[in-house]
Amino acid sequence: MRFIKNFEEIFASLAISVTVLMVIINVILRYVFGFVVPWSEELSVICFIWATYFGISSCYKHKLHMGVDVIITLLPEHAKRIFRLVIFTFLLILNVVLAYLSFDYTMLSTKVTPVMGMSYFTINGVLVVCFSLMAIHTLIFIKDEYKNTNENSLTQTH
Repeated sequence: MRFIKNFEEIFASLAISVTVLMVIINVILRYVFGFVVPWSEELSVICFIWATYFGISSCYKHKLHMGVDVIITLLPEHAKRIFRLVIFTFLLILNVVLAYLSFDYTMLSTKVTPVMGMSYFTINGVLVVCFSLMAIHTLIFIKDEYKNTNENSLTQTH
């Protein structure tokens, strides 16, 4: 359960670790031994892309993206909940559309990387995974908002 809960963070950490390790190894090999591992640059770029998108999904999950809450602070409490639900609904639609478009884009990936021969399907697949995860997180946000709304209405009536 802990692995699933921290899925994005684990994959982002692994990917950035591989990126850093490959770059360090390649620099040492280049300056000490005079040669490089030809596929290390491609692997570093691929891992960096994956780390970036899993990091985006992780930040989204923890609501760490920048936001402007000037409008929300001016609204009364009841309107704040409605406004948040509207925003979450918009974000859900946006993430589902982006996941769908990413799926189409990934399915059209026919190129392969020059050195490793890895399909761009593997590289672009992170888009589908992360936008789908963000849609799931948005559903959780909506569920939590409804739960909080129901709890607040119950406490106000008693």
